[in-house]
Amino acid sequence: MSKKEKITEPVNVALLEALAKNARTPVKELAVMVGKSATATYERIQKLEATGAIQGYHARVSDWAIGKPLTVFASVRLKEHFKETIDGFVRDISRIEEVEEWFHITGQHDFMLRVNMSGIQDYQHFLTEKLASLPNIATVQSLMVL
Repeated sequence: MSKKEKITEPVNVALLEALAKNARTPVKELAVMVGKSATATYERIQKLEATGAIQGYHARVSDWAIGKPLTVFASVRLKEHFKETIDGFVRDISRIEEVEEWFHITGQHDFMLRVNMSGIQDYQHFLTEKLASLPNIATVQSLMVL
């Protein structure tokens, strides 16, 4: 199994699906699910981690629980589309802590950013003081999750 290779082996697919649903599933339980020993299952999981198929284990925390109940998707269109300017934009948004994740997309806009905020004033500050201050932004369209 090499890096960036699609996982097709049924036991590995089953392990990935089980861990995606609950990363805290004990190895013994996973072993029973896939019909392998706990040792063999643990070794498979280590290989999946080493190849990047498993990128980490995270707690899925509700945004409201940490005081950020407002989710906003910001669609950004850039003025220029040269590789250097796109790379610069990616570098800049990757440094902004409010940007939870971003996607380079097709269509009328170039990027979709997901941010979680404490409220509309917090988002306005992010938009005017952080995002709009970046070079090469033509437009931003905000979509708030209800």
